Amino acid sequence: MNNLFLRHGEVYNPKNIHYSNLPGFTLSTTGNFQAKSIGQKIKKNFEIEKIITSPLLRARQTAQLVNEFLNVKIEISNDIIEWQGPEGWTGKIFNEITNTKAYSKYKSNPLTIDTVKEPLEKVYERVNKLVNENQHCLMVSHQDTIRAYFYFELKEARFNLNKPNHCDVQYIKNGKLKVLSLT
Repeated sequence: MNNLFLRHGEVYNPKNIHYSNLPGFTLSTTGNFQAKSIGQKIKKNFEIEKIITSPLLRARQTAQLVNEFLNVKIEISNDIIEWQGPEGWTGKIFNEITNTKAYSKYKSNPLTIDTVKEPLEKVYERVNKLVNENQHCLMVSHQDTIRAYFYFELKEARFNLNKPNHCDVQYIKNGKLKVLSLT
């Protein structure tokens, strides 16, 4: 085990907004429970020397709750911040974006979306740089950011497979993607 990736816990989002990098989105009650539960599992199964978290509130909250069990240093890095996705989605409710051409591409293969500020290959590059600079770290990040890393690192066939659920831990062991989940 070198580094682990943890997707943040469930977010309180009653309006069903595509929040991406918007500030202020906090963990829900379920998200708090998820973070504490996965913290116990991580402590039991892995030796973690440091937590690196995305600067977004939901990731920082998840990192703090997990750290109640790990008691290690926490650092913040923009290298594992959320992928913004297609232009124009942030702040819209999901019903507004599900009828767009970009959403259809996102569901089938997000690598084909041409209306993004940051291609997923660039997400991989920034995450990979951080991975190469660290060992035995827990990196608390976001679904598509984590997925981009493993998709390109493992040269997988389909992007939309193996997306982490809330508080799933993903890592590479013997060249294969492994998952530690709450279930």
